[in-house]
Amino acid sequence: MPKNKNVAVKYTSRDFESIKEDLVQYAKRYYPDGYRDFSAASFGSLVLDTVAYTGDILSYYLDYHVNESFLDTSLEFDNIRKHARAFGYKFAGAPSSFGTVSLFVLCPANTDGTAPDTTYLPVLKAGTSFSTSEGGNFILTEDIDFADISSDVVAARFNPTTGATTYFAVRNYGQVQSGVLNIATVDLNNSAFERFKKVRIGGSNISQILSVYDSSGNRYYEVENLSQEVVFVETTNQNAATDGVRSILKPFATARRFTLEQDDTGTYLQFGFGSEDTDDGGITDPSRVALKMLGKDYISSKSFDPTKLITTNKLGVSPSNTELSVVYRSNSPQTTNVAANSITTVSTKQYVFQDITILTNSQRVFVENSLEVNNDDPITSINVDISVEELKQRAKSYFATQNRAVTKQDYESLIYNMPPQYGAVTRANIINDPSSSNRKLALYLISQDNSGHLSETNTITKNNIKNWLNQYRSLNDQIEIYDPKIINFRVEFTVMVDKKFSQDAVLRQCINEMKALYADKFYIGEPLYITRAYEILNRIDGVLDVRKVKINNKTGGAYSPITLDMDKIISKDGTFYQTPNNSILELKFPNEDIKGIAK
Repeated sequence: MPKNKNVAVKYTSRDFESIKEDLVQYAKRYYPDGYRDFSAASFGSLVLDTVAYTGDILSYYLDYHVNESFLDTSLEFDNIRKHARAFGYKFAGAPSSFGTVSLFVLCPANTDGTAPDTTYLPVLKAGTSFSTSEGGNFILTEDIDFADISSDVVAARFNPTTGATTYFAVRNYGQVQSGVLNIATVDLNNSAFERFKKVRIGGSNISQILSVYDSSGNRYYEVENLSQEVVFVETTNQNAATDGVRSILKPFATARRFTLEQDDTGTYLQFGFGSEDTDDGGITDPSRVALKMLGKDYISSKSFDPTKLITTNKLGVSPSNTELSVVYRSNSPQTTNVAANSITTVSTKQYVFQDITILTNSQRVFVENSLEVNNDDPITSINVDISVEELKQRAKSYFATQNRAVTKQDYESLIYNMPPQYGAVTRANIINDPSSSNRKLALYLISQDNSGHLSETNTITKNNIKNWLNQYRSLNDQIEIYDPKIINFRVEFTVMVDKKFSQDAVLRQCINEMKALYADKFYIGEPLYITRAYEILNRIDGVLDVRKVKINNKTGGAYSPITLDMDKIISKDGTFYQTPNNSILELKFPNEDIKGIAK
């Protein structure tokens, strides 16, 4: 072939067969006398296969990396999570669950035996921990004063001779949060100053960073962005008895701050690039930028314009030549949700008595050891195994909200993005009441129990969500939270099978495809398209025809008590079942509730 000969190259061939065919045609055209043996067993064919294979692999990798660079086309969960973070959405892999427990102590009777001796009634301190037989851990989030007048009191033990009451059982209620508190130590003593230092916290299933201190006692505060300089620190109000205000919020400008990042490799604290020897800038007026945040002893804002806060070019201090002590909460997805009457063990307890000096030591110890706990209701949160498509939609919806709640999608996106330490829900739906002069919004929330089945959202999580939305809602929006109706259903189908195929094998394949179709949780008010079932069944090898697909309501026993005539909600053309806006469908037991007949 002449040296200067122009060779036409096809760039559209990207798979193995087309690349190989182009190579064969190239060899035949430009080397007609040099090589003629294109049989499969020839050495030349081996060379062509190798080159075509290499081209095919390179083409695949090129397509893969391009697709993974965009949220819509990305397939890997971790990459989607990174795209979501760029949109402002933070996916939490280990959310906490919240609930209420009943707490009991036995208290000695007073001298006349008519009431408990209040000097023996303790204050059970926040931080007391409880556990379940399955390994779940829950921590008391508030102080419980058993001497409070709202406590329930009943006679519990009596003198066998006189019949006089010797001990009273005192009951109160407390809020608990799932998780275990851990302390991680990060040694930076031999670490030189580094701009934008990123520190990994060695722990799994971390749901919340509670505090970060260095060896000099300096505290680092979690912020939403490193440009945020002001947090509010909650301090005790010494005049609470007179003015009724328990705490005072003081603005605090801090150079020591970090943002939290989580992925499959671990949890990271991201710091700025200022050093201990540099001044991190001025103080921003906190009244312009700060809003209350749930569950923290300090307050930061998620709703602000970062450009209003940049009074420094350092973005906070990067720690060096020190040791960080990090207190964090971890949650196991398998033990976060628990059934009623599961929390029965007191793991650790912290008491404070009015005046311990006047108490009999033996009776005080008896009171301390008499503590019992139980949860009357299930404690539920969310199943973290959401699909990649759902994560994509949540990220795009959150980006569209722009830190305000106006549309239905805005509210739902903010609910899903609430920090996990305040609870989480599986599904949410907003319904607007058009007859209301103001915007009266009915918010329906549903969670999951420890078995992954739909369950009512507990009161604490509802309250947290309401407080969370108050930061973003319009002034004329009124939010009321409700529990949607759970409608359990059963799928029945009949298919005609080709005689060339095994009837049993085809039927098993059909049932497996139906399980996959209804594996993801429905949304509140989402219709069930029966045509989708027909479409999937007809694609299965060996299925000649789908004679029938029927959806029936299931009630009683382990199912929801909600009864619904499915024939009344099917569309006129028979293509879908229109679920009411205040209801949600659930295929609760796929192994039992998918029945097929093969003929």
